[in-house]
Amino acid sequence: DPPRQPQWSDTLAYIANPDRFCRTNLQKYGPIFKTSVFGGTTVFVGSPAAVEMAFNGDNHYTEIGLPPTTMEMFGPYSLFQRPDLHRERKSALSPGFSGAMLANYIPTLHKIVAQGLAAWSTTTTLALFPAVERLCFTALVPILLGLEIQQGNRALAGLPIATVQELKQCYKTFFDGFYGLVPWKSPLTVFGRGTQARAQLLDFMAAVVQRRRSPAAASPTPIASPRDFLGMMLASQQQNPDSIFEDALIQNQCLLQLWASHYEISALVSSWIYQVGQDPAVIRQLRAEIAQNLAPNTDLATLTLADLQGLPYLEATFKETLRILPPTSTANRRLTRSVCLDGVLYRQGWVLIAEPRLAHALADNFPDPDRFDPSRFLAAATPGGRYGYIPFGGGVHACLGAQLALTFAKLFALHLLQRFSWEAPANPPFVQFPLKHLQDSYTVRLLRL
Repeated sequence: DPPRQPQWSDTLAYIANPDRFCRTNLQKYGPIFKTSVFGGTTVFVGSPAAVEMAFNGDNHYTEIGLPPTTMEMFGPYSLFQRPDLHRERKSALSPGFSGAMLANYIPTLHKIVAQGLAAWSTTTTLALFPAVERLCFTALVPILLGLEIQQGNRALAGLPIATVQELKQCYKTFFDGFYGLVPWKSPLTVFGRGTQARAQLLDFMAAVVQRRRSPAAASPTPIASPRDFLGMMLASQQQNPDSIFEDALIQNQCLLQLWASHYEISALVSSWIYQVGQDPAVIRQLRAEIAQNLAPNTDLATLTLADLQGLPYLEATFKETLRILPPTSTANRRLTRSVCLDGVLYRQGWVLIAEPRLAHALADNFPDPDRFDPSRFLAAATPGGRYGYIPFGGGVHACLGAQLALTFAKLFALHLLQRFSWEAPANPPFVQFPLKHLQDSYTVRLLRL
């Protein structure tokens, strides 16, 4: 068996500080150890071979291992379903986060980021995470739902949720409900409030879909050229009414993809601003790469997906940020039969958690793992191999929105570097669970260029 005996306090210790929980046990037991996190026996795995086992066991020896409350929050139309449904849905949804659709999003993202950062010019001290989070939400709603909320509450007039602030608050309540471990549907519990928020948001999404179908819709969805994620799903439904894109799935995917994209990208961008702000040499190298690849005074509105992909050091800084500050764990898989790997027995019924906080801290894969060193990711091969670097999961369970996250983050960074330099204090406070991100109290000093 893996080392360490599960302890009654494991769930509380993990929720209090996942980083500390993982690092303490990594030092004592190595990258594979038993816990009782979220009930039963839960094995944390960080070695590449064990991570690969956790990711790729569908149809052979694993099934979904999320807590029942979390599964209810995702609902029956998520990607967290049996392998055949997962594969079918992911294949159908992936065009919305890659290729031509991803390129379509860039002008909207550019416009809203530029407007948002222009407002930052009026201050010198910025509460970082709230500012990034507001801007990310404002930019993501148009490309995912087709709602121009940068215009304010007018964009929501007539919908069940009538203000942007109410929409954001509803999402926060929904998000909190994912880890409400008391399974009572009561307004007195985090899970109960989360399920209520989920119902509100689905009503909202149904109304958005109905508005998009109206003959008088401000943003109709031609089959040939959808411009946003919802438009892509509606166009697919028009083209093939018997496809997987029934209304319930469309509404649920609008709900889930905005939730996941918003929180993951907000955490990534704000952590990147803090992380690169610690090292002037990194910022100098970023500016040198930009100067080498983009003409002086380039209008960022003209950038293409290829332009963003042609800045390897910029991408490396985001990858290294995700390595050092991974926002969350990845796959939770329950073993349907016992498996022996590298002399370790993993027993039927146990849950496996593939944990980036372990995988990314292994010195064999990342020498001097506590040092921020983007150059690790400039080599031809990803350090740690396919299953040693897992900020977006891996295998069949790799994150659907990974390319959207990196594309948006790089565009955000280019705008920021064009307008500002900044001073970011060291040792910031973080919210640790369920998603790691900077606390609202952390501020940076902005200097206009």
